[in-house]
Amino acid sequence: MAWQQGPFRFMTFKEWVPDKIRFWIYILFLIAFQFSNGMYFTAMSQMQGSFSITMNDVKMMSHGVLIGLTMYFPVAFRMKARFPNRTNLIVAASGLMLCNIAVPFIDTPFVLVVVGFIAGFFRLYGTFECFSNIIPKISPTYNYGVFLAFVFFVVLGVIHVFDAISIQLIYYYDWQHLHRLAIALLLMVILLATILMSDFRTMPRKPLYAMDWLGLILWSVFILSLIFVAQYAYQLDWLNSPYIRIALGTACISLAINFIRMKNLRHPFIEFAAFKVKRLPELLLAFLSLGILLASKNVLQNTFTNAVLHFDILNTGRLKWIEFIGAALGAAFSFYVLIKLQWRHRTLTIIGFAAVVAYVGMMYFLVTPDTNIEKLYLPLILCNFGHLCIFIALTVFIQATAPFKNYFQILCILGFIRTGIASPIGDCIYQHGITGLMNKHLSSIGSNLNISLLDSMNNLKMIGSEAMSATLTELYGYTFIFGVAVILLIMIKKDFFVKN
Repeated sequence: MAWQQGPFRFMTFKEWVPDKIRFWIYILFLIAFQFSNGMYFTAMSQMQGSFSITMNDVKMMSHGVLIGLTMYFPVAFRMKARFPNRTNLIVAASGLMLCNIAVPFIDTPFVLVVVGFIAGFFRLYGTFECFSNIIPKISPTYNYGVFLAFVFFVVLGVIHVFDAISIQLIYYYDWQHLHRLAIALLLMVILLATILMSDFRTMPRKPLYAMDWLGLILWSVFILSLIFVAQYAYQLDWLNSPYIRIALGTACISLAINFIRMKNLRHPFIEFAAFKVKRLPELLLAFLSLGILLASKNVLQNTFTNAVLHFDILNTGRLKWIEFIGAALGAAFSFYVLIKLQWRHRTLTIIGFAAVVAYVGMMYFLVTPDTNIEKLYLPLILCNFGHLCIFIALTVFIQATAPFKNYFQILCILGFIRTGIASPIGDCIYQHGITGLMNKHLSSIGSNLNISLLDSMNNLKMIGSEAMSATLTELYGYTFIFGVAVILLIMIKKDFFVKN
């Protein structure tokens, strides 16, 4: 590898490519990888109708994508050290493109989960290659507070822009056009990387020896089995279902094999040392709590806007732009207080949780049929502001405290909660709560009406709307109490997210 002298320049490009556009080519690649998801959350309802599958099926498919993203972390630097940047980008774009080609022709949920997992793996493969090369441009001093603020703004913030664009595309065309657009973008990445980039290595070459690919599969089976239990337990009647029992047994067996292999392998996929890092239980608890709180937006808010306010898909797209504003503010605020003001990670974490809980508290008072879309703007800004603050604060804290050898393994472990089990647990809690409380409120409201009123279809709709509003209000109230308890726990335990 030829080390650079003087001002930084991207050496991965051929010499005739102007220096001024090299950074922006990487940004273009990032845009393509962020849009190309394999499974598109905004298209889930259309996929549900096309394939005649349940909403739990499409949610399981989306979790497959997220777990695929998570499982790339432990092998990220091994792949980067083995292959040139151009090769990695072409392989990642090609794999993700093949997944986008395949999805519209598959109607089996299990196969779609596997394809989604592969798509998530290749998506982070390409995203990591872009981010790892532009870090010297974003932060020449390699300040990870600056860099991770940019990373999470792109990963968690800009994705709302792509969601808004995809909603428009679905509205005027169909969900399969998302895959066609993704294929076009990924072909562009392959073409530009082939023409403009060289085989220059940013790291000394290291062989792919002792890669624990079996460990990657076993850990994936473990977490996907748990997600299956959390996602389908209520639908399949918990342990009365043989599928739930098989999934739990598979999770236990794969976890046991993983721990046995960790003791006997020299280079396991995740080492014991990663589980022994201080503050890891606190981080897992924080991300689990955040996942449950954010599930209120995915379940309660979506139920409110669909079943009570009857928003169409375009109004849902408008809300995505508001979420982007909140994410941008969260990234900017996190950068300022962590880098400029040197605040503690714990302080920013508390502020983030306070913003998310404020969103829940405001929604408690907004759940009425008279609420207009503008009243949802501030709560959504607060929710996404807090979401970004928490992710940035805790990830910067991990980078500052964990040994680099285990850093990406720890990100994978946290991903089991952060992008894995937390969301389906929250979904299960809220769906169960909606079902139980809806019956209670329907009985209460119906008993207070005259029988003659029930002959009117309008009054039947009114009863359903009032019962749903009361149900969602009550659940938002319980969620607010839970959120306040989380904040108090962090404030009372003063060593939470404090470096020793």
